[in-house]
Amino acid sequence: PNCGAKARGDQCDNCSTILDPLDLIDKRCKICGNEPIIRETEHFYFTFSQFQERLETYLAEAKAEKRWRDNALGLTERYLAEGDPDRAVTRDLPNGIDVPVPGFEGKKIYVWIEAVAGYLTASIEWAKQHQIAIEDLWNEETISYYVHGKDNIPFHTVIWPAILIGIGAKALPTHIVSNEYLTLEKRKLSTSQNWAVWVPYILSRYDADSIRYFLTMNAPENRDTDFSWREFIYSHNGELLGAYGNFVNR
Repeated sequence: PNCGAKARGDQCDNCSTILDPLDLIDKRCKICGNEPIIRETEHFYFTFSQFQERLETYLAEAKAEKRWRDNALGLTERYLAEGDPDRAVTRDLPNGIDVPVPGFEGKKIYVWIEAVAGYLTASIEWAKQHQIAIEDLWNEETISYYVHGKDNIPFHTVIWPAILIGIGAKALPTHIVSNEYLTLEKRKLSTSQNWAVWVPYILSRYDADSIRYFLTMNAPENRDTDFSWREFIYSHNGELLGAYGNFVNR
């Protein structure tokens, strides 16, 4: 509905806009292909609008200290300029984490709420296992790096910081390392369509250092890049074995 590209629900892969599924054009069920029926239901909401001003300050600090990549700064500025709306954080699904409130047992917590919360809950569990106070790991002096694709920017620069501010946590995300997309032979990666480079497969044929070299040299830091088997083999034979290998052996 925002840019005209195909979208699957909560977010547009093309322009990264967070969507209300009701706004989708020509809505169709992925399973049966029919148009979905809209029904009324109750949900729990997170009042993101209450954190707008604090998030704007947080963004300004990150920009001044150059802690985020340009795509994260640009997208977050756009989201906040449009206004951060309150969002439903529960879903009517058969699978997922139950809402721990009596009378709402059928509700599940929205995946992107419990997913980003996993950064903290996993740290709490790790601290317990190693008999370390979580406050020693998560405090205002904590420096963190969040590495992800550009489609995950709003979840790490808006949703997760708002949750942390809401619970009084001091360790907001410090560095946002948000990559552009890495495609495969000019097509978007898709595990469901078996269009991917599977790690066991490539490791059975090439040394891990060759893979690291190619991905390092072609990392999508500032623009989309492509993984091509032809280019990968060329970098292995022409650059690593040819240029660098020849230089070292001289």
